[in-house]
Amino acid sequence: MSTSANRNSTIGTVIFMAGMLAAALLFAVLGFWQMERLAWKEQLIASATARATAAPVDVPAVSGWSALDVETIDFQPVRLTGEFQSHGEARIFISLPKKGGRYSGPGYWIVTPFELSDGGLVYVNRGFVPQELAFNAAYAAAPEGPMQINGVLRKPERAGGATLEPDLAKNVDWVINPQRLSTILFSDLGTVAPFYVNWLPVEPVELPQPAQTSDIEFSNKHLEYALTWFSLALMTPILLVFWLVRRKKMQKLATDQSAD
Repeated sequence: MSTSANRNSTIGTVIFMAGMLAAALLFAVLGFWQMERLAWKEQLIASATARATAAPVDVPAVSGWSALDVETIDFQPVRLTGEFQSHGEARIFISLPKKGGRYSGPGYWIVTPFELSDGGLVYVNRGFVPQELAFNAAYAAAPEGPMQINGVLRKPERAGGATLEPDLAKNVDWVINPQRLSTILFSDLGTVAPFYVNWLPVEPVELPQPAQTSDIEFSNKHLEYALTWFSLALMTPILLVFWLVRRKKMQKLATDQSAD
């Protein structure tokens, strides 16, 4: 093999080794980042669990909505004073898992605006109605008149790139997102809260079937992701060593054959 070929081969080897070691370092950094995310998620779950078992507090006033960090009050039991509005009710499609309720499967959350006595509107999720009963008034209408209700405050669901556009003719949407509802479906509602509330009715209601507010569910796969990145960080240099050993053997074999 010529001197020029040897030099090119050495440069290529160095570049490849540097790339593999850089990849291993990157995988390790990603692993530690996922561990930080794991600690954050566990703290988030612990905080939400503690709030969920707390006594109800007054729902945040409209004056503080613009600066409100909804993440810090997600799952907080709240009480609201005001009255339901007949205009602005929407149906949010969901496939409800079978849990403790009588009804499950495809259907709709019935979300209704609740006007607070001190101003502002809060969307209240009154509960689930099966798909076949959602458009024929087979469920209870929202109560009328001033009242105080209790519920669980929830952060809005996020619309992603795959989220379908609302059905304007049927007032149907795919996520409970008050801003989206008040912008696309009902632009004349006025000031709408940046959160919604799952209603906890005092009297039993069959339909809409109230949401099960005791379930606190978070996706928490950060440990799995961290282990995956750490495994890659460990495997990469091992593969590099195997490659170098094999390369050295191939070079020795080539040298021996040339000598013969």
